[in-house]
Amino acid sequence: MPETRDTNQLHVTADDFPALFQSADRASLFIQKRHLYLTGSVLALLVGGAAAGAVSSAFPSSKEKTALAFVSTACVALSFLLTAIRQALKPEKLWYGGRAVAESAKSMAWRYMTGAEPYSIALPAAEVDARFVSDLRALIKDDRLAVGFGSDFSDKPQISARMREVRGATLDQRKAVYISDRLADQRKWYGAKARKSQRAESWYFVLILVSQALALASTVFMISQPGSAWNLTGVFSAVASALVAWLQVRQHEELAQSYAAAALELGFIEEEAARISDEKAFSAFVAEAENAISREHAMWVARRNRG
Repeated sequence: MPETRDTNQLHVTADDFPALFQSADRASLFIQKRHLYLTGSVLALLVGGAAAGAVSSAFPSSKEKTALAFVSTACVALSFLLTAIRQALKPEKLWYGGRAVAESAKSMAWRYMTGAEPYSIALPAAEVDARFVSDLRALIKDDRLAVGFGSDFSDKPQISARMREVRGATLDQRKAVYISDRLADQRKWYGAKARKSQRAESWYFVLILVSQALALASTVFMISQPGSAWNLTGVFSAVASALVAWLQVRQHEELAQSYAAAALELGFIEEEAARISDEKAFSAFVAEAENAISREHAMWVARRNRG
């Protein structure tokens, strides 16, 4: 049975967040694809170069050997060129920076909407709006390039009509919106990502073992058939190495653990919602939840600074 929502309750979607979030989110996704494409291409070309070089010895014709040698050389040369381009562009640094800005802006937006510190519900509207916009501007002081690819959202407001509507709602309404559209939604996202990362890590582990087993079988074959021209040990070893490198890039195991831990912690925090009866308690509740979520933001900032 499909999940239904109370049509009388306010709801917040990604389109309701500040323009800075929209821009940084779009930019980080775009640059992430570029980073993964460049890295995957380099690894694939290295494997292709190793494969072309390995099978060339199996062909008696010098013409075929020369053609395969040319293919191998081209693959290695292209991988060298793409590595140089990747090093010059440093897409991973822009990816991490854009993600850090997007998640920080999203967290600030929820603090604003719920009236949590530093955007207390008791502050005058003009004062809190000015503080919020100033804090958003401070986020991109060192990350202007990280949000530049999301310029489609440059004409959007930093404080949307829905953000103002939620902030102007009653305590019970703001609490309901925060629990359903922030905590529950974030827990669901963390849980799905953790399961996906765990499955991916398991599959890569199997593929790496298979590649290593094939490399070992190839060495045994060469020992038993020393005159054979088919020496594929290097090819399977290159495949295993490429898979290990790709697994390091995607960091599935690390992400699965961090996402699972975050989902569990948010579950404990959500249980405290029933005891909230005033603005002060709600502000502290939101601060605790956002601090738990912000540990992921800190990870993105740390990655950016290492880049």
